[in-house]
Amino acid sequence: MFKDFFLPLDRQFDSGFMSTADAFHEAAKTIDKEIKCSGLGMSGSRLPVLYLFRHAIELHFKSILIILHRRFGPSYPQISRDDFPTIAIGSKRKKLFNVHSIRNLCDEFLALLKKHETIIKKISKTDWTDVPDDLSKWVMIIDEADKASTMFRYPFTADPATDKMKSAFKSMHPTAVVTEANARSNDGSPGLMIFALKNDKNEIVEAFVRDDEAMDDVHNALKQLAEMLTGVNLGLLCEFVES
Repeated sequence: MFKDFFLPLDRQFDSGFMSTADAFHEAAKTIDKEIKCSGLGMSGSRLPVLYLFRHAIELHFKSILIILHRRFGPSYPQISRDDFPTIAIGSKRKKLFNVHSIRNLCDEFLALLKKHETIIKKISKTDWTDVPDDLSKWVMIIDEADKASTMFRYPFTADPATDKMKSAFKSMHPTAVVTEANARSNDGSPGLMIFALKNDKNEIVEAFVRDDEAMDDVHNALKQLAEMLTGVNLGLLCEFVES
């Protein structure tokens, strides 16, 4: 099984999806540590990190679905490299490559675990059907923020309400800015980064305050789920696929 990782991507058991997911995950973790708010990227500096984590998760789910599909297919241990699963979307099924919803991919994963529960418990030392509640919780947080893998790639999408969440600078009434700044000064909290616009009379008419915790819940869910799926993906390959 481990020889797979030394083979070209298209010759690996899952056609290279896990290896590619790992690469995006490592890139996400590296940028997450080093990212700095500077220059023209100040308003959307976190978006590349969120996208890389999210794409790693999508690829991990697809790898897992390919592994389960091929492992429990009628021809195993012989497999076709062109054989990919389809995903249930309502009453229809769509090709794997046309599905980008984390929630749909997760639902398909859970459905396959239930479908093959009996044989999974026979061939594996791990009870893969005992799914932690955190999996669904993190998937729901991510799905609500980005249903189609577009939220972190573009400045705006078809969802204006969520688009407002991802900008690092939020509009705040000048009076509210003063109140917030005074409160922070009194309790010792970090100061605010403020961008203010003035009119011809030198009066502040609009203010924008940097939100260092923009989409913090989504960021945390992405990191946690990516880490979980890294282990799940490798574990399934180790326990389900013959050497």
